[in-house]
Amino acid sequence: MKNSFAAVIVLALGLGGCAMPTSQATKDLQVAPEFTEAEKAEMTTEEKTAIYNETMSSKGDELVCRREKRVGSHMSTTVCYTRAEIAADRKSAQEAMFEAKGRTLKPEG
Repeated sequence: MKNSFAAVIVLALGLGGCAMPTSQATKDLQVAPEFTEAEKAEMTTEEKTAIYNETMSSKGDELVCRREKRVGSHMSTTVCYTRAEIAADRKSAQEAMFEAKGRTLKPEG
């Protein structure tokens, strides 16, 4: 009984995944070059980012990486975000600042 229940779950998840639309970024990554683990280990973050960005057809899907220090720490880490994520975060921060001041953000356009 447990095996048949598990099979139904796996089948449902598999079929559900097929029905989901594929994003353009996912399609872009399907044609990306493949590298061995040894090649990946030898690459710098900048090289990996450049290769990723070359495969993306949309500017919003391109990665931007930078070094950041966490508050209270002297150690910096590399963080990467897509241009679309950066724009959304910037807009959200602006809206929060305007709301704190009791104003609203002017609509784009």
